[in-house]
Amino acid sequence: MQSFYKSNLLLFFLWIITFQCFAGLYPNDRSELDSTIAPFYHGVASGDPLTDRIIIWTRVTTDQDTVSVKWRMATDTGMQNIVGQGMVLTDTSKDYTVKVDVTGLQPNTYYYYEFEALGRLSQRGRTKTMPTGNVNNLRIAFMSCSNYSFGYFNAYDIIRERNDVDLLIHLGDYIYEDGFRIGGVDTIHRRPFPEYDAFDLVSYRQRYAWYRLDPSTRDLHQQFPMVVIWDDHEFANDATKDTALRHDPATQGPWAVRKANAIRAYKEWIPMREDTANTNIINYTQHIGNLADIIYTEDRIERVDANNFQQAYDLVSHIDNLQYDTPNRTMHGFRQMEWMTQQLKNSTATWRILANQVVFASYVYKQNILGIPFPFHNAAGWDINPLDRKMVLDTINHYGIDNVVVLSGDIHIAMAFDLPNGVVPYDPATGAGSFGVEFVSDNTVKGGIFGGQESYMYNNNKHLRYVNPKSQGFCVLDVNPTSVCCDFWETDSSGLLSNNYKLLKTFCTQLNENHLKEYPGPTYTSRSFPAPIPYAPRNNGIAVGIRNHQNPVEVMSIYPNPTQHYLQFQYFVKNPSDITVAIFDVAGNKVAESKLGSTSNGLNVDGIDISSLAAGSYIISFISEDGTVSRKFIKR
Repeated sequence: MQSFYKSNLLLFFLWIITFQCFAGLYPNDRSELDSTIAPFYHGVASGDPLTDRIIIWTRVTTDQDTVSVKWRMATDTGMQNIVGQGMVLTDTSKDYTVKVDVTGLQPNTYYYYEFEALGRLSQRGRTKTMPTGNVNNLRIAFMSCSNYSFGYFNAYDIIRERNDVDLLIHLGDYIYEDGFRIGGVDTIHRRPFPEYDAFDLVSYRQRYAWYRLDPSTRDLHQQFPMVVIWDDHEFANDATKDTALRHDPATQGPWAVRKANAIRAYKEWIPMREDTANTNIINYTQHIGNLADIIYTEDRIERVDANNFQQAYDLVSHIDNLQYDTPNRTMHGFRQMEWMTQQLKNSTATWRILANQVVFASYVYKQNILGIPFPFHNAAGWDINPLDRKMVLDTINHYGIDNVVVLSGDIHIAMAFDLPNGVVPYDPATGAGSFGVEFVSDNTVKGGIFGGQESYMYNNNKHLRYVNPKSQGFCVLDVNPTSVCCDFWETDSSGLLSNNYKLLKTFCTQLNENHLKEYPGPTYTSRSFPAPIPYAPRNNGIAVGIRNHQNPVEVMSIYPNPTQHYLQFQYFVKNPSDITVAIFDVAGNKVAESKLGSTSNGLNVDGIDISSLAAGSYIISFISEDGTVSRKFIKR
């Protein structure tokens, strides 16, 4: 373990040196703080709404050891008709995040909430509980794969401005753990920080903090409740139960430790309801009256990898790959699979919506070997675990379940499928032999891997009704008692800020038909939605519109605290400045100093080695040309 820390510490400081050389060349255009919402710079959010409760969230930026945070929930934007309030404490053990599960609420009702700490009010958030009884309509915006460094999150801005959905579902890859690659060109000024791959609690926390300072992300969360389910990049690329494709134990430590740290940061930063009995599993169902049950599952970190290379090759290279699977391999874990099939079996709603991370449908794409195209399955989807898919199919076929809708992401491609039941031969002309349908969300920012294969994929996947590997965007799902329709929306692909978007396709499945038809779009059930909540907090004492931070330096976080080997810190600099970091003991004696050199304006990430200090309490001061700010930390 000591060698792991030493090697990682060396890599960390090599990165610091490299960053300092290029910091002035690559400012992050949107990496600025907004003083009008201090100390709640990361905004407010709500999530996991049920009929009578909802999670509300915020984070406080503070130098206090512990901070008291008040919360309020009301039925009006003026926060006068209070229906719930309380006080919670937060500290560094929670990364100063706050999550409250507000209970005793009325179904199908809009609520407004805010927080108060350090004499300041947060922004107000708007949220909504789920309906009960006879429900006529539910509108969901769903998306996936939001890679900060690949482009601005225009889809988030467009959804917020449209203001025509009840709920948001993010199907995973809400963050990307990977850093800025050597040789990359940051043409749109969207480098993630820290620039190395997140692998420990410090770097995962900093990655979430960086994403949540993005205005598009922050402002979307303010207006709508969101359900987020993790995919692989909340951990590491192609994560499984025991490892990941790009995990290096020599420099990133044991996978079990990395996975636990990723889960901890996720639970701190995502407004999710925690099931303490299922720490590594997402088992969650929303009941939307008699209209729909939305069943959320976890497809990644309970997945057991292939037994050997030969089995993995057979699973992806043979059209009939079920024969190559083995019972010891599982995608969801036996407990979660039993839970999932029970939810499908016991649901009495009109529609059963299975929301998961990866593509459920079986499909092939081509790999050219010596110029000859060979069909291959996608190793990231359910195709690599056909026994898990068979368990779901067996449940659906045995109990005669109809009206199943699967929502998926991950693959960076807009797709729509009929889902053959494996019993009755599938007929693409009529849809006979299909038990349900699947909508695969596009990526929020550019990506896509099947360009030029559209004809091949249509010809070799007769149940594939739509594929677009060149677009990026989001989907809107309109659910009513007689149909479920999905609009595929494309956003600007330049990577720059843009509010341009257009409709690509609309597909619907009608009640008891279990297959897709293309329809003129967009679909829209006539509904009224309340106006978005104003951006600014109530009476916070700072004029609205001052979007540049007033202090010369603002320390957003120091990690880890307590610490043993090193400190990392995320801080904001109003103007370009030479920064010196000084450490003082409790008697006021300077015991360490590090000159960070010329630092660009905006948000920065740096670090300092404190391994030589004796155990105890210290003050770290950030000294700029315009002023000084200090924070406490403990050396173990």
